Amino acid sequence: ETTRVAVSAAAAKAAASSGSAQGRAPGRSDESIRRVMDSKKGGIFAVYNRALRRNSLLQGKLVFEMVIDAGGSITELTLLSSELDDPALSDKILARIRMINFGAADVATTKVNYSFDFLPY
Repeated sequence: ETTRVAVSAAAAKAAASSGSAQGRAPGRSDESIRRVMDSKKGGIFAVYNRALRRNSLLQGKLVFEMVIDAGGSITELTLLSSELDDPALSDKILARIRMINFGAADVATTKVNYSFDFLPY
């Protein structure tokens, strides 16, 4: 099981600088986002592993963009690309990701790109 994190540095810098320029706190840090995503990846991979039982060749990278508000909720979630070749599985994984809450913090709304590599054992 491999998880590759691709947080867009440009998006993080843009969120941080726009927040500071308008007198708000900067966006969430890459590390805080990574920490929460790592703690929740068990549930995400459980969705993949259930699908893997039906199709043992299922593998690929899923890339998405999410917008996290100051309350910790994901307000926007967009699939950017999926190599899984299973739209229903991609939708289920995104539904699981939508359930994640990053916790309230004094930060600006943060837009970030993130990815998971799904590989069979």
